[in-house]
Amino acid sequence: MLEYSADAAVKSAMARAHTERGEVLKHVLKLAWARLFGARHLPALRPKVSRWA
Repeated sequence: MLEYSADAAVKSAMARAHTERGEVLKHVLKLAWARLFGARHLPALRPKVSRWA
């Protein structure tokens, strides 16, 4: 396995990359959660006109 043959610098870089991927995933999930369940903005007061009218 790569983990056992890697030196300390490579292991450190792999750990840092793993942490960064976790942070990106957490950020994306927060954005998705906010988009799905965030405060809903009221639409602008525009007259609704049927496209068939």
